[in-house]
Amino acid sequence: MEAGSDKGGRRFLSKERWFANLVLLAASVASAGAGLLAFGTARSFQVGMARQVLLVGGPFCLGAGFLACLWLPLPRRVTLAVTLLSLVTAAYIAEVYVRELPFLRVRLAARRFGIPYDARDQFEIVRDLRKRGTDVYPVTFPAWQGLPSQEAALLPLGGISGVTTVFCNEMGQYVIYRSDEHGFHNPEGIWSSARFEVAVLGDSFVQGACVPTEQNFVELLRREYPATLNLGMVGNGPLLMLAGLKEFLTEVRPRIVLWVFAEGNDLTFDLNREKRFTRLTDYLLPDHRQGLLARQSECDALLRGLMDREYTFREADTMRMSAPGRFWRLWSLRQALGLQVGETTLDSSRVDLQLFRQILDEARQTTRGWGGKLYFVYLPAEARYHEEKYRREYDWARRQVLSIVEDLQLPLIDLHLPISRHPDIPELYAHRGGHFSPAGNRLVAETMIEALRSSASQ
Repeated sequence: MEAGSDKGGRRFLSKERWFANLVLLAASVASAGAGLLAFGTARSFQVGMARQVLLVGGPFCLGAGFLACLWLPLPRRVTLAVTLLSLVTAAYIAEVYVRELPFLRVRLAARRFGIPYDARDQFEIVRDLRKRGTDVYPVTFPAWQGLPSQEAALLPLGGISGVTTVFCNEMGQYVIYRSDEHGFHNPEGIWSSARFEVAVLGDSFVQGACVPTEQNFVELLRREYPATLNLGMVGNGPLLMLAGLKEFLTEVRPRIVLWVFAEGNDLTFDLNREKRFTRLTDYLLPDHRQGLLARQSECDALLRGLMDREYTFREADTMRMSAPGRFWRLWSLRQALGLQVGETTLDSSRVDLQLFRQILDEARQTTRGWGGKLYFVYLPAEARYHEEKYRREYDWARRQVLSIVEDLQLPLIDLHLPISRHPDIPELYAHRGGHFSPAGNRLVAETMIEALRSSASQ
């Protein structure tokens, strides 16, 4: 009886040892894998050295620590293994919640605005419209392309022309519009205007995310200035905006150019990404152009090819935004905790103010060259109004940016003042972290119109 009991005890201890060692080895391998993934990703970003050491070296050190734990006494190894499994389980439960949070915010926004909620993703909308015979594509934009290699023959700055375009959904329903002759969010035929009064440069806020076309602030501005051209595209930073100005506005020569600066990303993520591409920095040269106004058929062919391949991948369910790979890498949770490789806070040492000034000065001089006037529109980040950490960071950036604007003697339209004075700031946004609501778009348009009227009367 005792011999059988001893044998059973040894088997139990053997299972405990096997369990503990397997968990610790798996944790070590997973940590090393996370370090390799972070290292590979860091090469695609201009990441500060301290952040590289933390996010690349940290996982390797952790993996080495787990290996060292294999020499701990068995009871401690078992306790550590059980703790690790509990933490991993909790992390994946949190990942499920964080992944669903954006959809929950849209559902709540839909309820708040009294709009039926459409649970389909962008490509499902495209699929359903194509079944009806509609020539439809998801919105395309320069940043989406990943900024093609230096050898690429063409860098489109707009989308596919003359197609039904599925944009975004932050209030329950997707914004769907027909793109203009150069793939932008304008009324059809606008490029045949004899004279443009206003042109607006910027990112997704300018493009109209994510309200019905008739409610976005450029469309509201168009009611006052009918010949208004919208060159906003998702992801546009300062260099892409300068590129749009030089490719399109030098040809149509609007009287007023509104440069809409997005405080939340223009000076950090967008500019740091864009400046690595000579295809974009070439636009700092006075006479550099691709001649895009006359090359729309080439742009369309390139973009249709890119999007058709993407659509095929999505149909095969191999490139979904919710792909299993992202889940296992805890992508959403890492984003929420600020543990992605890219910078999540404003690092003053990595803000290229000299380049930003150079871009604005080139835009100012180019606009003056045809007799136009460049206005700088300061669009504050939504996060500054509810998180003290971001407010302090953005206040520093704001001082630097406005100092440059003042030195260049650019007329300023500052949206921070009317937004900060609004009695219900959350009402101005679709949801936390989202774009403007209809009320926010109205406030922006009214502020712009008032500033332009005041300038005209001086």
